[in-house]
Amino acid sequence: MRFALPYFRPRRVAGQTAVCLLTLALCATPVWAQVADDRAPGLASSLPTLGDPAQGALSSAQEKRLGEIIMREMRQEPDYLHDSLLRDYLQTIVDRLTPAARRTAEIEAPKRFHVFLLRDRSFNAFALPGGWIGVHTGLIIDAQSHDQIAAVFAHEMSHITQRHIAQRLAQIGRDKLLSIGSLLLAVAAASAGQDQAAQGLALGGQAAAIDNALRFSRSNERDADRTGEEVLAESGYPPQAMASMLLRLQSLSRLDDSDVLAFLQTHPLTSERIADAQARGGNQPLPPDHDLMFWLMHARARALTPTTVDAMRREQQRLRADKSAFPAQQAAEAYGQAVLLQRLGRFDDSAQALARAQAAAGDAPAAERLPLDLLRIELLLRHQPAQAADAARALYARFAQSATRHLLARCLLALPDKTQARDFLRLQTVEHPQDIVLWQDLARAQSALGAFAAQHRATAEAYALQGKTEAAIEQLRIAQRTPGADYFEASIIAARLRDLERAQAQQKQIDKTLPQ
Repeated sequence: MRFALPYFRPRRVAGQTAVCLLTLALCATPVWAQVADDRAPGLASSLPTLGDPAQGALSSAQEKRLGEIIMREMRQEPDYLHDSLLRDYLQTIVDRLTPAARRTAEIEAPKRFHVFLLRDRSFNAFALPGGWIGVHTGLIIDAQSHDQIAAVFAHEMSHITQRHIAQRLAQIGRDKLLSIGSLLLAVAAASAGQDQAAQGLALGGQAAAIDNALRFSRSNERDADRTGEEVLAESGYPPQAMASMLLRLQSLSRLDDSDVLAFLQTHPLTSERIADAQARGGNQPLPPDHDLMFWLMHARARALTPTTVDAMRREQQRLRADKSAFPAQQAAEAYGQAVLLQRLGRFDDSAQALARAQAAAGDAPAAERLPLDLLRIELLLRHQPAQAADAARALYARFAQSATRHLLARCLLALPDKTQARDFLRLQTVEHPQDIVLWQDLARAQSALGAFAAQHRATAEAYALQGKTEAAIEQLRIAQRTPGADYFEASIIAARLRDLERAQAQQKQIDKTLPQ
């Protein structure tokens, strides 16, 4: 698999596809060059060439820093999908794999893994520095089982634990002939059509050399397959899950499915890889997955991927036309329709589709029915916020996860008096300080209550978690100048300002160790 986001769509600026997407630069090459403008047409001629990093892989601190910078940019992309329910589902799979993955890890490899989503129909997933794993919604749509998704994660996590990413980054940076500008164009060419390719190749033969440099070696891929299978087996997944995933890719490619092209170009699918996986895990097919939660997440991914009204309408019609094989699929198809109808503003029709989904779900366990209950409360929230808040509070008491937590916060914020929302969010940000959404919601609650110094502090925390350290520091300085903070709040603001200034200084020191 190629390290980076070679199949992430570049932004379109002023009617012209931007070929200098910063995110791609961060993923394709070390970002110590600090390229910040993705619009300048003469970028390639004005950028410096890469310097020589130290021999071997990047240090864990350098790798972590690169991951932070990449994710700061990723969160600004229009295809970045903020959906806590889908992310909860995927993160649960990763968390189950994590203990086994840690036992296979190199000493300086990341020990924690974080999932994020991109709204993209292609079958793709990719690992980034610092333990980040990106997932296209198309992967959830095209997978046939929970176990196949787990196999993809085990493979990507193994690229991280075996330090393949850090090694490739260091190798790329050692070649002084590769300029940042040409890297940007080469990666952008790989991510788009022939027009983009022509622009990339206009730089000369460097594009092909860069394209090769960004690929993992065959031994890296075999290593990730082998280690991934060990992680799967130790985590309690079926031994044939990896082979099943590879066979699914083979099946999709035989159908000439363009949506699988991205994954196949970065994960060359060879008969050797499939045979090796079958030799280790067996060639017995996985049994059909009847898990309601898997199929609900499959339908949710289908419902959240389209972005235009016409595309949403087409997908809703496809879901109506689907022929279900068993009750879990029937419930999922109706649920997918309900989500799409909600997005289209057809709330009564959405409620009717949801009722069909609930009926098809029957007596499924409450944990698997959670997406249906969340949608019911979302629809209730439009007209009856007090009842929605009560229902959300009861649901959160049973299933305390980010999706239910965020919904309860939204319901409380919809009430006329924001005091309940503020009190709930204060507690939740203490218990879950890494949750960006909670800090953003707390800022809204504080603003509504006139606590503007506290609002700026909450905004600062959200910025800090997004990697925007300078903006976070500025928010805290504004908070210090804003009247109304009590002694306790003022003390927290001062302490956090010192912490972030110290963190910023450390980041700058790490940046200095990276090749210039």
